[in-house]
Amino acid sequence: MILVFHSVGRMSDAAPRARLCGYATTIVVCCFLIMTAITAPAQAQGKKVRVALPGYTIAALSFLAAKVNNYYAAEGLDVELIAMRAPTANLAVLSGSVEFSGVPLAGLTTALKGAPLRVLFCQFDKPQHVLYARPELQNVRALQGKKLAVAGVGVIDDILLREVLNANGLAPARDVTILAVGAADTRFTALMTGAIDASVLIAPVTFSAREQGFRELIVFKDQGFVLPSGGIVAREELIKTDSAMVEKFVRATVMGFLFMRENRPGTLKVMARVLKIDDLAAARLYDSSRPTMTADGTISAEAAKKMTGFILKIAGMKEAPPADKLFEFVFVRKAHGALQAKSWQPIP
Repeated sequence: MILVFHSVGRMSDAAPRARLCGYATTIVVCCFLIMTAITAPAQAQGKKVRVALPGYTIAALSFLAAKVNNYYAAEGLDVELIAMRAPTANLAVLSGSVEFSGVPLAGLTTALKGAPLRVLFCQFDKPQHVLYARPELQNVRALQGKKLAVAGVGVIDDILLREVLNANGLAPARDVTILAVGAADTRFTALMTGAIDASVLIAPVTFSAREQGFRELIVFKDQGFVLPSGGIVAREELIKTDSAMVEKFVRATVMGFLFMRENRPGTLKVMARVLKIDDLAAARLYDSSRPTMTADGTISAEAAKKMTGFILKIAGMKEAPPADKLFEFVFVRKAHGALQAKSWQPIP
């Protein structure tokens, strides 16, 4: 659009004044049209929302399904999923660098120490880790004197392993050697070469361990642990100052969760596309993780108490704040109510 401005001399009668008013009106209208053209695309993109996730993994699947299926866009949100290591993601949401994080374990641990964070949604409430060992090791007691691998000292697989060892009468510091070996692939290689006797692994590496004949010695989801992963963590301030946006984000994520939970064929397509794995690997990963999902994105008061107690033990603390200072599932419940009211289904 080109605007042409005419110079206007001294006006001495009504007609020129009228023309001047016409010019002014034209200029104002044209400026309005230009501003509309400039701002319309930005408005169409929706409100920018940043989410810190510890990588594109099965734990991020609710977010990924919501993104791929345009559930966020339908709520007027332009959601950016940013991959970060879990500690960094926790710091990012705490500082306000991102609106949400997907690491509820780190969020809860920090909240127990007084940080103003809340868990708004929980995708998984059981660990997906498995301890694989050499075939001749037939039970946990047989691990005495053996070398066991974990990702790192003090990380979740190390903590889970020590808990089970203690429960079976083995003192981790005395009866076994626990080695921090790094990534699951590296731990599996160490198991294959005989450098270690057993390792805590997660899918899809667990599939390779099983195929190679290693024994599934401890399935941690069957040990009574209540452990959050793939959740939504937000700051108290954001919940108070922009509850409408929080409600929209949680609702779209719940839609992604229900899609993942109830629509296996559609979810496998999302997994193959986003996680860059083949159809068989997607199916095996989905089927192994499905039993660890929550029923509706929340956890019960009893589970919350058990989860908090476990995290207190990890953090070396004795007292916890009330559950409503840690968990706030009102947005998830409102989301379910809204979706049921319009008979929304995760399967087209």
